[in-house]
Amino acid sequence: MKRLPLASSCFFAVLIGVFALLVPATGLAQGSRPNQLLTEADDERAGQEAAREVAAQIGILEDPELNAYLQQLGVKLLRGLPRRPFRYRFYVVDQAEPNAFALPGGFIFVSRGLLALATNEDELANVIGHEITHSAMRHSARQQSIAANLSPLLMGIRREAKLRGYSRDMEREADEGGQQLAAAAGYDPRGMATFMDKLSDWERLGTGVYRRASFFDTHPTSTQRASVNRIRASEMRWTPAHDPSVTKQGYIKRLEGLPVGERPEAGIFSGARFLHPDLDFQVRFPNGWRLQNSGMAVGASAPRGGAVVFLTADSPQGPPRTAAQAFLNQNRELRVQESNPTRIFGQDAWEVKAIVSGGGGRNDVFLTFLPHRGSTWRFTGITASALVARFEPKITRTIKSFRPLNPDQLATIHGTKLRIVKAEPGEDINAFSKRTGNGWGRPETAIANGLKRETVFEGGELVKIIRSEPYARAQ
Repeated sequence: MKRLPLASSCFFAVLIGVFALLVPATGLAQGSRPNQLLTEADDERAGQEAAREVAAQIGILEDPELNAYLQQLGVKLLRGLPRRPFRYRFYVVDQAEPNAFALPGGFIFVSRGLLALATNEDELANVIGHEITHSAMRHSARQQSIAANLSPLLMGIRREAKLRGYSRDMEREADEGGQQLAAAAGYDPRGMATFMDKLSDWERLGTGVYRRASFFDTHPTSTQRASVNRIRASEMRWTPAHDPSVTKQGYIKRLEGLPVGERPEAGIFSGARFLHPDLDFQVRFPNGWRLQNSGMAVGASAPRGGAVVFLTADSPQGPPRTAAQAFLNQNRELRVQESNPTRIFGQDAWEVKAIVSGGGGRNDVFLTFLPHRGSTWRFTGITASALVARFEPKITRTIKSFRPLNPDQLATIHGTKLRIVKAEPGEDINAFSKRTGNGWGRPETAIANGLKRETVFEGGELVKIIRSEPYARAQ
């Protein structure tokens, strides 16, 4: 949850747009038919719409220099593209996990987590080239067409196997295209293989910093695929346009101060409790539920589905009862059972209990509207009606837990930043980390810097580390 923009009041848009992936069993309808990507103009329209969703739900990192750098690198790579049907745009997405993805129509996103993990510009150029290739070759349209044309007799595992097979082919195609674009721009095409190896090593560590979705979730990889990329690179003719040592040092310097992991200004989880220092509130979610924090809402879902509860800013501040009525007027599929005043931590609020049917099931909906920091906020709890006795008490406790932060809690909130420090002669990674207060262990430091674990520094090398630093909230 960033500095919460006011979310759409459309009930289904908020639920499906923010928590559809978390809640497989609420019984709600799954949205409208997707855009048909028949032409390049369709790609452009679909990409613009999806890019707005990315900005709203994940967020674009507020770092003009880093976003400008990514755009400049993307433009260099585009020079090797023989045909450009779209105006390509490149953004740093505010995501802690190492990830990159392309939307139809030339919208390319790279996470801050991926920037932190890449060692040099060669690796980043190959990743961006990979995503450019996905967009240029209209892989989204091809996947849509393939899915639509599969025999309806192919069900379940066989259908999934077919789709995955086509997806692997497209990933290999994007690998090759990315290496070609990188090489044409004077970057080492081996960067594709080295980054894939690095990411695989990082994922195997199971670190606490990157623990959710990653590049591999949408880009299936294997040792064989990395080997193919390495062999292809060795056979490619290319002319370096950059001094590798200068490029590496320049790239690393750009990362100074980059947020790593959860950003306090977007809110953080401490166990099952969510703390937002800038917006001055806390909420306690049920233990064991899957937690999610996006640009539009923060919430949790029961581990086996069946229930969700989330909080979002609903509208400019006004009487909670007025906000509740406006919401119900826009969501007439809700059949109201109760509508009453209530109190949340000493504040006047309004609660609504309703029923909604859809997707072959019936669900109980619990809404609470409360004023906070110049807006009316809305809790939404949903559970399958058959499970209401199990989940209603947990939803209610979550809503009642909303309150301001106390000074002791504020003092515990820290943010993690990437810092760039020079090594001293004769230091190994352990000694270097002890001297610099590095929050990474030796394995993480080695992987993030493209080093061997037994490295002994000559002195003067720039090395990425992370430090936990007290957070000073915005005034």
